[in-house]
Amino acid sequence: MAKIYLYCLAMNSGSGIVHGSTVGGDVAGFALAEDGNVLANHCSSSVEFSKHDMGLTSDWKHDEYKEHYPDGYEVEWIDESALDTHAGFQDAFAKNQAVKEAD
Repeated sequence: MAKIYLYCLAMNSGSGIVHGSTVGGDVAGFALAEDGNVLANHCSSSVEFSKHDMGLTSDWKHDEYKEHYPDGYEVEWIDESALDTHAGFQDAFAKNQAVKEAD
């Protein structure tokens, strides 16, 4: 089944004013398909909110995912600290970069 890798990167921002956010806690979430296409992104106030906003613990963004993989897909969360060592993510990221360089 097709994989979609969900992850977020710390933005080192955040006011602490929004419920559940912490100063410096904002993150940018991304959905990277195994074929290298970025399917979605979202700014969230924390890693836990990003898991919801990117569709790991909710159905958010799944319309975009179904459009790209109509025959089915599996989402997988990868913590920021594991991105450099996750083989599937690294392969998808390399495909993404190859397309970017070709443009």
